Amino acid sequence: MNIIHNRQDPLDSRQLNAFVTLARTGSFTETGRELFLTHSAISHSVRALENELGCRLLNRLGKKVELTAAGESFLHYAQNGLKNFSEARQAVHQFKEWGSQRLRIGAGAVLFQRLLPMVLARLKGQYPNLLLTAKVVLPPEFVPSLKAGELEILLGPQLNHTPEIEFTPLFDGPLKVVVSSTHRWAVRGCIPAKELAKEPCLLPDKSHPTRQLIDRYFAADNIVINGISNIEILDVVKEMLRHGFGMSILPSWVVKEELEAGVFASFPPGRRHLRQSWGLLRLRDRPVTSIENSFQIVCAEAAKSLQSTN
Repeated sequence: MNIIHNRQDPLDSRQLNAFVTLARTGSFTETGRELFLTHSAISHSVRALENELGCRLLNRLGKKVELTAAGESFLHYAQNGLKNFSEARQAVHQFKEWGSQRLRIGAGAVLFQRLLPMVLARLKGQYPNLLLTAKVVLPPEFVPSLKAGELEILLGPQLNHTPEIEFTPLFDGPLKVVVSSTHRWAVRGCIPAKELAKEPCLLPDKSHPTRQLIDRYFAADNIVINGISNIEILDVVKEMLRHGFGMSILPSWVVKEELEAGVFASFPPGRRHLRQSWGLLRLRDRPVTSIENSFQIVCAEAAKSLQSTN
């Protein structure tokens, strides 16, 4: 049995299960006991699988069996195939149990914390049987997670140079230079022009859309900001600012409470306005479902609380 088949017909999951179980137990008797099948039924399944593949998978040694080299190689793929079948069955079962609609959402960390809880609560109120999943996604993973089909929709900042992604704006707002209220600039009430580029600045990684927007803004004025660390966690940035360390350039809406409480002070980054848009991202060519439309409507309503025109 050494003929190599080029057929691409799907393999029988029952035959795969018989082979994987037999490979594990090494015994037709034990395999029959586990699968509630006769010796001949198991033997027939494995032989049919071997005929389909065009090679021998097992050597039969009386009542015992051992894998051939081809069988050892095939076993890994057979196990993964059965695992995928099981996960697919479970996914379908969830739809049957909880409802026929599903929505998988991703969001940047700040929007996940500030906007998504309100949105999800309202959406579940409208669709109690909705099978809903949500996770925090880092900006470098935005496009890959949508392309891979892991998510239907994402909440995040507008991206550049991504023609395959459709962006639906929800709100926009200014980016401001933010410092502690005890910082010397806050005491003076202004930022001396010569000090801006020298002050340590807490910024996200260069792959972050907000960082790219900031870098382009200052590059237009031939200014290089003294970015000293790549910090993705907003709470860490805020804590360092509270202790009077350096400055950051942040959307006004993420420090609204601290500004109102007098913990932070903010200044325009320059003479020109620096604004950013946040909204929904999805694959451009993928059909939009009714539940995604509902999600967009709920997001637009909830985003009004974050909208800033300062």
